[in-house]
Amino acid sequence: MDVHLRYKVPDGLRPLLEALARETLRSQPKDIVRFAQLFFEELQHHRKSNPNTDIISDPVAYEMFRTDLQRRYSNDDHSERCASPLDEAATKIQAAFRGHCVRTHPEKFGVTKVISRTHSSDKMESLNNKKDLKRHSVGGYAINADSPEDRAATKIQAEIRGFLARKHVEKMKKEDTQAATKIQAHIRGFLTRKHLDEQGLLSPTRSRSPLHTPDSDENHN
Repeated sequence: MDVHLRYKVPDGLRPLLEALARETLRSQPKDIVRFAQLFFEELQHHRKSNPNTDIISDPVAYEMFRTDLQRRYSNDDHSERCASPLDEAATKIQAAFRGHCVRTHPEKFGVTKVISRTHSSDKMESLNNKKDLKRHSVGGYAINADSPEDRAATKIQAEIRGFLARKHVEKMKKEDTQAATKIQAHIRGFLTRKHLDEQGLLSPTRSRSPLHTPDSDENHN
């Protein structure tokens, strides 16, 4: 008898295995069994947090699950080195930013436009409420205000703000320098033409400077 007639494939098995295979290929783990363990542990965690959502089929929920899975895998003992507070903070900032992008522009992550406005707004409100219930939460995980990760995150954010501020100041200085150079060139040209005109070395047709005005001509008359 054909095996397909003896065993029925359970509902949800195919997309689950496809998701596991996809994330395994994406992460290229050295220990596939350990990675699979992390995959199912993180999936179970998200299922408990969102019992009414199919994590695998929902694009927004899956993107958040995938981000947390990558974070756990990169910080796992299996990765051969302990992540520094800066690495932890950078990962959390990246995860928070990706989550913000998914919530702000869900259509870019596979969420179709046919989802009703009410359903979408309810889901966003639920996510926002969960975020509000967590004190000083980054990437869905609450951290203490005095933790090394928090201090490192603050340092990274300050460096980013400083970099952007310096870029803005450099741009303003460059624009001011270009404007000053242009004004100086016009003034030098005017003074040169005036000097040549006084010496009688400039033809009458070129003696008129762009800086002359009709009022100045009337005064000469």
